[in-house]
Amino acid sequence: MKRVRFPIVVKRGSCAVKIYRDRKPEGTYYRVVYYLPDQDGKSHRHRLNFHDLKAAINEAELKAAHLSRMDRYASEFDGKDRLEYARAKDELKEFNLPLDKLAIEYKEARKLLDGVPLIEAARFYEKHNLRSIKRQSVAVAVDQMIAAKARKGVSDVYLGDLRYRLGVFREAFHCDVNAIAPDDVGAFFENLRLSPRSHNNFFRELRTFFAFAQRHEWLSKEVDLLCKVEKQMEKRTPVEIFIPSELAAILGNASQEVTPCIALAAFAGLRSAEILRLDWSDIERRAGFIEVAAHKAKTAARRIVPIADNLAKWFAIAPRNGACVWPHSKDRFFKAMRRAADDAKIKWKHNALRHSFISYRLAEIQDVNRVALEAGTSPQMIFRYYRELATPEQARTWFAIAPETAANVVPIKLVGAKR
Repeated sequence: MKRVRFPIVVKRGSCAVKIYRDRKPEGTYYRVVYYLPDQDGKSHRHRLNFHDLKAAINEAELKAAHLSRMDRYASEFDGKDRLEYARAKDELKEFNLPLDKLAIEYKEARKLLDGVPLIEAARFYEKHNLRSIKRQSVAVAVDQMIAAKARKGVSDVYLGDLRYRLGVFREAFHCDVNAIAPDDVGAFFENLRLSPRSHNNFFRELRTFFAFAQRHEWLSKEVDLLCKVEKQMEKRTPVEIFIPSELAAILGNASQEVTPCIALAAFAGLRSAEILRLDWSDIERRAGFIEVAAHKAKTAARRIVPIADNLAKWFAIAPRNGACVWPHSKDRFFKAMRRAADDAKIKWKHNALRHSFISYRLAEIQDVNRVALEAGTSPQMIFRYYRELATPEQARTWFAIAPETAANVVPIKLVGAKR
Protein backbone atom coordinates (compact mmCIF):
# COMPACT_ATOMS: atom_id res chain seq x y z
CA MET A 1 0.00 0.00 0.00
CA LYS A 2 1.29 3.42 -0.99
CA ARG A 3 2.15 5.56 1.98
CA VAL A 4 0.09 8.77 2.28
CA ARG A 5 2.09 11.87 3.07
CA PHE A 6 0.51 14.75 4.95
CA PRO A 7 -0.50 17.40 4.46
CA ILE A 8 -2.39 16.33 1.35
CA VAL A 9 -2.78 19.24 -1.09
CA VAL A 10 -5.85 19.35 -3.38
CA LYS A 11 -5.43 21.95 -6.14
CA ARG A 12 -7.83 23.46 -8.67
CA GLY A 13 -6.20 26.15 -10.74
CA SER A 14 -4.31 28.47 -8.44
CA CYS A 15 -6.41 27.49 -5.43
CA ALA A 16 -5.26 24.89 -2.92
CA VAL A 17 -6.95 23.12 0.00
CA LYS A 18 -4.85 21.14 2.50
CA ILE A 19 -5.68 18.09 4.58
CA TYR A 20 -3.80 17.55 7.86
CA ARG A 21 -3.77 14.46 10.03
CA ASP A 22 -4.14 14.89 13.78
CA ARG A 23 -3.67 11.89 16.09
CA LYS A 24 -5.20 12.12 19.55
CA PRO A 25 -5.93 9.58 22.32
CA GLU A 26 -9.60 9.51 21.32
CA GLY A 27 -8.78 8.79 17.66
CA THR A 28 -7.38 10.15 14.40
CA TYR A 29 -8.87 13.28 12.80
CA TYR A 30 -8.37 14.72 9.32
CA ARG A 31 -8.54 18.49 9.16
CA VAL A 32 -9.51 20.25 5.90
CA VAL A 33 -8.01 23.77 5.83
CA TYR A 34 -8.77 26.53 3.29
CA TYR A 35 -8.89 30.33 3.13
CA LEU A 36 -11.83 32.57 2.18
CA PRO A 37 -11.78 36.33 1.69
CA ASP A 38 -14.22 38.54 3.63
CA GLN A 39 -16.01 41.64 2.36
CA ASP A 40 -12.84 43.70 2.74
CA GLY A 41 -10.72 41.23 0.80
CA LYS A 42 -8.88 39.83 3.85
CA SER A 43 -8.36 36.06 3.91
CA HIS A 44 -9.56 34.04 6.89
CA ARG A 45 -8.64 30.48 7.72
CA HIS A 46 -11.49 27.90 7.83
CA ARG A 47 -11.21 24.34 9.19
CA LEU A 48 -13.42 21.24 8.96
CA ASN A 49 -12.74 17.98 10.88
CA PHE A 50 -13.46 14.45 9.64
CA HIS A 51 -12.93 10.97 11.10
CA ASP A 52 -12.74 9.43 7.62
CA LEU A 53 -9.94 10.32 5.18
CA LYS A 54 -12.09 9.66 2.10
CA ALA A 55 -14.75 12.09 3.35
CA ALA A 56 -12.07 14.68 4.03
CA ILE A 57 -10.66 14.32 0.50
CA ASN A 58 -14.14 14.67 -1.07
CA GLU A 59 -14.79 17.84 0.91
CA ALA A 60 -11.38 19.25 0.01
CA GLU A 61 -12.06 18.70 -3.70
CA LEU A 62 -15.43 20.47 -3.42
CA LYS A 63 -13.90 23.43 -1.60
CA ALA A 64 -11.01 23.68 -4.09
CA ALA A 65 -13.45 23.69 -7.03
CA HIS A 66 -15.55 26.37 -5.34
CA LEU A 67 -12.51 28.55 -4.61
CA SER A 68 -11.33 28.11 -8.19
CA ARG A 69 -14.65 29.37 -9.53
CA MET A 70 -14.48 32.36 -7.21
CA ASP A 71 -10.94 33.07 -8.33
CA ARG A 72 -11.98 32.84 -11.99
CA TYR A 73 -14.86 35.25 -11.44
CA ALA A 74 -12.49 37.67 -9.69
CA SER A 75 -10.00 37.47 -12.53
CA GLU A 76 -12.77 38.30 -15.02
CA PHE A 77 -13.56 41.59 -13.23
CA ASP A 78 -12.83 44.57 -15.43
CA GLY A 79 -12.75 48.21 -14.39
CA LYS A 80 -16.53 48.61 -14.74
CA ASP A 81 -17.19 45.51 -12.61
CA ARG A 82 -14.86 46.75 -9.90
CA LEU A 83 -16.58 50.14 -9.89
CA GLU A 84 -20.04 48.51 -9.60
CA TYR A 85 -18.82 46.23 -6.84
CA ALA A 86 -17.33 49.15 -4.90
CA ARG A 87 -20.52 51.20 -5.28
CA ALA A 88 -22.69 48.26 -4.20
CA LYS A 89 -20.55 47.69 -1.10
CA ASP A 90 -20.70 51.35 -0.23
CA GLU A 91 -24.51 51.52 -0.60
CA LEU A 92 -25.04 48.41 1.51
CA LYS A 93 -22.52 49.22 4.22
CA GLU A 94 -25.21 50.30 6.72
CA PHE A 95 -26.87 46.86 6.59
CA ASN A 96 -23.61 44.99 7.34
CA LEU A 97 -24.60 42.01 5.19
CA PRO A 98 -22.54 40.07 2.62
CA LEU A 99 -23.23 41.10 -0.96
CA ASP A 100 -23.95 37.54 -2.08
CA LYS A 101 -26.51 37.06 0.70
CA LEU A 102 -28.31 40.23 -0.35
CA ALA A 103 -28.31 39.07 -3.97
CA ILE A 104 -29.92 35.75 -2.95
CA GLU A 105 -32.53 37.56 -0.86
CA TYR A 106 -33.34 39.89 -3.76
CA LYS A 107 -33.73 36.97 -6.16
CA GLU A 108 -36.17 35.15 -3.85
CA ALA A 109 -38.20 38.34 -3.32
CA ARG A 110 -38.52 38.91 -7.07
CA LYS A 111 -39.72 35.34 -7.53
CA LEU A 112 -42.43 35.82 -4.90
CA LEU A 113 -43.50 39.14 -6.44
CA ASP A 114 -43.85 37.52 -9.87
CA GLY A 115 -42.19 40.35 -11.74
CA VAL A 116 -43.45 43.26 -9.63
CA PRO A 117 -40.48 45.54 -8.82
CA LEU A 118 -39.29 45.17 -5.24
CA ILE A 119 -39.47 48.93 -4.68
CA GLU A 120 -43.19 48.90 -5.61
CA ALA A 121 -43.85 46.17 -3.03
CA ALA A 122 -41.96 48.18 -0.41
CA ARG A 123 -43.99 51.32 -1.22
CA PHE A 124 -47.23 49.34 -0.91
CA TYR A 125 -46.05 48.03 2.45
CA GLU A 126 -45.26 51.55 3.64
CA LYS A 127 -48.48 53.07 2.27
CA HIS A 128 -50.69 50.58 4.05
CA ASN A 129 -48.79 50.91 7.30
CA LEU A 130 -48.24 47.16 7.47
CA ARG A 131 -45.42 47.61 9.97
CA SER A 132 -48.02 48.24 12.69
CA ILE A 133 -49.93 45.04 11.93
CA LYS A 134 -49.68 42.50 14.74
CA ARG A 135 -49.51 38.78 14.17
CA GLN A 136 -52.57 36.86 15.32
CA SER A 137 -53.78 33.42 14.30
CA VAL A 138 -57.22 33.00 12.77
CA ALA A 139 -58.18 30.56 15.53
CA VAL A 140 -57.37 32.98 18.37
CA ALA A 141 -58.95 35.92 16.52
CA VAL A 142 -62.20 33.96 16.05
CA ASP A 143 -62.29 32.99 19.74
CA GLN A 144 -61.68 36.58 20.83
CA MET A 145 -64.43 37.95 18.59
CA ILE A 146 -66.98 35.43 19.85
CA ALA A 147 -65.99 36.21 23.45
CA ALA A 148 -66.37 39.95 22.77
CA LYS A 149 -69.83 39.45 21.27
CA ALA A 150 -70.86 37.33 24.27
CA ARG A 151 -69.75 40.10 26.64
CA LYS A 152 -71.91 42.55 24.70
CA GLY A 153 -74.94 40.39 25.45
CA VAL A 154 -75.92 39.28 21.95
CA SER A 155 -78.47 36.50 21.68
CA ASP A 156 -77.55 32.83 21.97
CA VAL A 157 -78.91 32.32 18.45
CA TYR A 158 -76.49 34.87 17.02
CA LEU A 159 -73.60 33.42 19.03
CA GLY A 160 -74.44 29.96 17.76
CA ASP A 161 -74.47 31.23 14.18
CA LEU A 162 -71.08 32.91 14.69
CA ARG A 163 -69.56 29.78 16.21
CA TYR A 164 -70.76 27.67 13.30
CA ARG A 165 -69.77 29.93 10.39
CA LEU A 166 -66.51 31.25 11.82
CA GLY A 167 -65.69 27.72 12.95
CA VAL A 168 -65.85 26.57 9.32
CA PHE A 169 -63.58 29.47 8.35
CA ARG A 170 -61.12 28.68 11.17
CA GLU A 171 -60.82 25.06 10.02
CA ALA A 172 -59.97 26.25 6.50
CA PHE A 173 -57.26 28.74 7.55
CA HIS A 174 -54.53 27.52 9.92
CA CYS A 175 -52.50 30.71 9.63
CA ASP A 176 -52.27 34.33 10.79
CA VAL A 177 -55.07 36.69 9.77
CA ASN A 178 -52.67 38.96 7.86
CA ALA A 179 -51.45 36.00 5.78
CA ILE A 180 -54.86 35.59 4.09
CA ALA A 181 -55.27 36.98 0.57
CA PRO A 182 -58.51 37.90 -1.28
CA ASP A 183 -57.98 34.97 -3.66
CA ASP A 184 -57.90 32.63 -0.64
CA VAL A 185 -61.26 33.91 0.59
CA GLY A 186 -62.72 33.69 -2.92
CA ALA A 187 -61.63 30.04 -3.17
CA PHE A 188 -63.09 29.38 0.30
CA PHE A 189 -66.54 30.53 -0.86
CA GLU A 190 -66.30 28.55 -4.10
CA ASN A 191 -65.52 25.36 -2.19
CA LEU A 192 -68.47 25.83 0.19
CA ARG A 193 -71.04 25.60 -2.66
CA LEU A 194 -73.79 27.26 -0.65
CA SER A 195 -77.31 28.38 -1.41
CA PRO A 196 -77.66 32.14 -2.01
CA ARG A 197 -78.99 32.76 1.50
CA SER A 198 -76.28 30.73 3.24
CA HIS A 199 -73.66 32.34 1.00
CA ASN A 200 -74.84 35.80 2.06
CA ASN A 201 -74.94 34.77 5.73
CA PHE A 202 -71.31 33.63 5.53
CA PHE A 203 -70.43 36.86 3.71
CA ARG A 204 -72.03 38.95 6.48
CA GLU A 205 -70.33 37.10 9.33
CA LEU A 206 -66.90 37.22 7.69
CA ARG A 207 -67.27 40.93 6.96
CA THR A 208 -67.92 41.43 10.68
CA PHE A 209 -64.92 39.25 11.57
CA PHE A 210 -62.53 41.09 9.23
CA ALA A 211 -63.68 44.45 10.60
CA PHE A 212 -63.00 43.14 14.12
CA ALA A 213 -59.51 42.04 13.03
CA GLN A 214 -58.82 45.47 11.51
CA ARG A 215 -59.83 47.25 14.72
CA HIS A 216 -57.35 45.10 16.62
CA GLU A 217 -54.60 45.77 14.01
CA TRP A 218 -54.36 42.13 12.96
CA LEU A 219 -55.34 43.12 9.42
CA SER A 220 -54.63 46.27 7.42
CA LYS A 221 -57.61 48.60 7.02
CA GLU A 222 -56.61 49.02 3.38
CA VAL A 223 -57.12 45.32 2.62
CA ASP A 224 -60.53 44.10 1.47
CA LEU A 225 -60.43 40.33 1.77
CA LEU A 226 -63.97 40.05 0.38
CA CYS A 227 -63.24 41.93 -2.86
CA LYS A 228 -63.26 38.67 -4.86
CA VAL A 229 -66.62 37.59 -3.40
CA GLU A 230 -70.01 38.93 -4.48
CA LYS A 231 -73.25 38.78 -2.56
CA GLN A 232 -75.79 36.60 -4.32
CA MET A 233 -79.35 37.37 -5.26
CA GLU A 234 -81.74 35.47 -3.03
CA LYS A 235 -84.92 34.13 -4.55
CA ARG A 236 -87.87 35.54 -2.68
CA THR A 237 -90.22 32.74 -1.79
CA PRO A 238 -93.82 33.80 -1.22
CA VAL A 239 -94.83 34.03 2.43
CA GLU A 240 -97.21 31.19 3.29
CA ILE A 241 -99.87 31.48 5.98
CA PHE A 242 -102.50 29.17 7.43
CA ILE A 243 -106.19 29.93 7.08
CA PRO A 244 -108.19 29.88 10.33
CA SER A 245 -109.77 26.47 9.66
CA GLU A 246 -106.29 24.93 9.14
CA LEU A 247 -105.01 26.31 12.42
CA ALA A 248 -108.14 25.12 14.23
CA ALA A 249 -107.56 21.61 12.88
CA ILE A 250 -103.88 21.66 13.90
CA LEU A 251 -104.68 22.82 17.43
CA GLY A 252 -107.41 20.21 17.70
CA ASN A 253 -104.92 17.44 16.91
CA ALA A 254 -101.97 18.77 18.93
CA SER A 255 -100.77 17.26 22.19
CA GLN A 256 -101.50 19.21 25.36
CA GLU A 257 -97.80 19.99 25.79
CA VAL A 258 -97.27 21.53 22.37
CA THR A 259 -100.63 23.35 22.16
CA PRO A 260 -99.47 26.48 24.07
CA CYS A 261 -96.38 26.63 21.82
CA ILE A 262 -98.51 26.59 18.69
CA ALA A 263 -100.74 29.25 20.23
CA LEU A 264 -97.71 31.43 21.09
CA ALA A 265 -96.52 31.36 17.49
CA ALA A 266 -99.97 31.84 15.97
CA PHE A 267 -101.40 34.51 18.32
CA ALA A 268 -98.25 36.29 19.61
CA GLY A 269 -95.86 35.80 16.68
CA LEU A 270 -92.99 34.36 18.72
CA ARG A 271 -90.22 32.61 16.80
CA SER A 272 -89.59 28.94 17.48
CA ALA A 273 -86.20 29.73 19.06
CA GLU A 274 -87.86 32.27 21.37
CA ILE A 275 -90.57 29.81 22.42
CA LEU A 276 -87.91 27.20 23.23
CA ARG A 277 -86.27 29.68 25.66
CA LEU A 278 -89.51 30.98 27.20
CA ASP A 279 -90.43 30.37 30.85
CA TRP A 280 -93.96 30.54 32.28
CA SER A 281 -92.70 33.43 34.42
CA ASP A 282 -92.14 35.43 31.21
CA ILE A 283 -95.86 35.08 30.53
CA GLU A 284 -97.09 35.67 34.08
CA ARG A 285 -94.71 38.48 35.11
CA ARG A 286 -96.67 41.28 33.41
CA ALA A 287 -100.45 41.13 33.38
CA GLY A 288 -101.67 40.95 29.81
CA PHE A 289 -98.20 40.81 28.20
CA ILE A 290 -95.48 38.31 27.29
CA GLU A 291 -91.98 39.56 28.06
CA VAL A 292 -89.34 38.37 25.60
CA ALA A 293 -86.03 39.20 27.32
CA ALA A 294 -83.09 40.43 25.24
CA HIS A 295 -81.07 37.25 25.73
CA LYS A 296 -84.04 35.17 24.55
CA ALA A 297 -84.86 37.25 21.45
CA LYS A 298 -83.27 36.67 18.06
CA THR A 299 -82.54 40.38 17.68
CA ALA A 300 -81.07 40.66 21.22
CA ALA A 301 -83.63 43.41 21.90
CA ARG A 302 -86.18 43.08 24.69
CA ARG A 303 -89.84 43.36 23.69
CA ILE A 304 -93.27 42.82 25.17
CA VAL A 305 -96.14 41.28 23.24
CA PRO A 306 -99.81 41.70 24.20
CA ILE A 307 -101.68 38.53 25.11
CA ALA A 308 -104.82 38.31 22.97
CA ASP A 309 -108.01 37.16 24.67
CA ASN A 310 -108.03 33.81 22.87
CA LEU A 311 -104.33 33.25 23.69
CA ALA A 312 -105.07 33.78 27.40
CA LYS A 313 -107.63 30.97 27.16
CA TRP A 314 -105.04 28.62 25.68
CA PHE A 315 -102.68 29.47 28.53
CA ALA A 316 -105.45 28.77 31.06
CA ILE A 317 -105.72 25.11 30.01
CA ALA A 318 -102.01 24.55 29.33
CA PRO A 319 -100.22 21.97 31.51
CA ARG A 320 -97.30 23.18 33.63
CA ASN A 321 -94.51 20.59 33.42
CA GLY A 322 -91.76 22.76 34.81
CA ALA A 323 -90.53 26.30 34.48
CA CYS A 324 -90.15 26.15 30.68
CA VAL A 325 -93.13 26.44 28.38
CA TRP A 326 -91.59 23.62 26.33
CA PRO A 327 -89.72 21.30 28.72
CA HIS A 328 -88.28 18.95 26.07
CA SER A 329 -85.70 19.04 23.26
CA LYS A 330 -85.73 21.22 20.16
CA ASP A 331 -86.04 18.16 17.93
CA ARG A 332 -89.04 16.88 19.87
CA PHE A 333 -90.62 20.36 19.63
CA PHE A 334 -90.64 20.41 15.82
CA LYS A 335 -91.71 16.78 15.58
CA ALA A 336 -94.69 17.47 17.85
CA MET A 337 -95.80 20.42 15.69
CA ARG A 338 -95.49 18.49 12.46
CA ARG A 339 -97.29 15.52 13.95
CA ALA A 340 -100.24 17.75 14.85
CA ALA A 341 -100.43 18.99 11.25
CA ASP A 342 -100.09 15.46 9.86
CA ASP A 343 -102.85 14.17 12.14
CA ALA A 344 -105.05 17.04 11.01
CA LYS A 345 -104.18 16.22 7.38
CA ILE A 346 -102.90 19.76 6.92
CA LYS A 347 -99.71 20.43 4.92
CA TRP A 348 -97.10 21.90 7.24
CA LYS A 349 -95.75 25.26 6.05
CA HIS A 350 -92.36 26.46 7.24
CA ASN A 351 -92.60 29.35 9.72
CA ALA A 352 -96.24 29.84 8.68
CA LEU A 353 -97.56 30.28 12.26
CA ARG A 354 -95.46 33.43 12.76
CA HIS A 355 -96.19 34.60 9.20
CA SER A 356 -99.88 34.13 9.90
CA PHE A 357 -99.75 36.15 13.13
CA ILE A 358 -98.03 39.10 11.41
CA SER A 359 -100.43 39.00 8.45
CA TYR A 360 -103.61 38.76 10.53
CA ARG A 361 -102.38 41.23 13.16
CA LEU A 362 -101.59 43.80 10.46
CA ALA A 363 -105.02 43.29 8.92
CA GLU A 364 -106.60 43.68 12.36
CA ILE A 365 -104.96 46.92 13.57
CA GLN A 366 -103.59 48.46 10.31
CA ASP A 367 -100.46 49.72 12.08
CA VAL A 368 -97.17 48.56 10.54
CA ASN A 369 -94.91 50.05 13.22
CA ARG A 370 -96.84 48.51 16.07
CA VAL A 371 -96.89 45.07 14.43
CA ALA A 372 -93.13 45.36 13.79
CA LEU A 373 -92.52 46.09 17.48
CA GLU A 374 -94.70 43.19 18.64
CA ALA A 375 -93.12 40.73 16.18
CA GLY A 376 -89.55 41.93 16.74
CA THR A 377 -88.89 42.78 13.11
CA SER A 378 -88.63 45.91 10.97
CA PRO A 379 -91.42 47.92 9.30
CA GLN A 380 -89.58 47.37 6.01
CA MET A 381 -89.94 43.60 6.38
CA ILE A 382 -93.65 44.02 7.13
CA PHE A 383 -94.18 46.14 4.01
CA ARG A 384 -92.14 43.78 1.85
CA TYR A 385 -93.71 40.47 2.81
CA TYR A 386 -96.95 40.80 4.77
CA ARG A 387 -99.17 43.54 3.37
CA GLU A 388 -102.54 42.56 1.91
CA LEU A 389 -102.22 38.85 2.75
CA ALA A 390 -105.36 38.89 4.93
CA THR A 391 -108.53 40.90 5.45
CA PRO A 392 -109.87 42.37 8.71
CA GLU A 393 -112.67 39.79 8.65
CA GLN A 394 -110.19 36.93 8.37
CA ALA A 395 -108.18 38.47 11.20
CA ARG A 396 -111.23 38.52 13.48
CA THR A 397 -111.80 34.83 12.72
CA TRP A 398 -108.13 34.01 13.40
CA PHE A 399 -108.02 35.69 16.80
CA ALA A 400 -111.31 34.07 17.79
CA ILE A 401 -109.88 30.53 17.71
CA ALA A 402 -110.11 29.37 21.33
CA PRO A 403 -110.57 26.18 23.35
CA GLU A 404 -113.72 25.23 25.17
CA THR A 405 -113.53 25.62 28.94
CA ALA A 406 -114.05 21.96 29.87
CA ALA A 407 -111.34 20.81 32.22
CA ASN A 408 -110.34 17.63 30.45
CA VAL A 409 -111.62 18.14 26.90
CA VAL A 410 -110.16 20.57 24.43
CA PRO A 411 -112.48 20.87 21.41
CA ILE A 412 -111.90 23.92 19.20
CA LYS A 413 -114.28 26.83 19.16
CA LEU A 414 -113.99 28.58 15.79
CA VAL A 415 -116.14 31.62 15.25
CA GLY A 416 -117.07 32.21 11.61
CA ALA A 417 -114.30 30.16 10.06
CA LYS A 418 -113.71 31.76 6.70
CA ARG A 419 -110.70 32.09 4.48
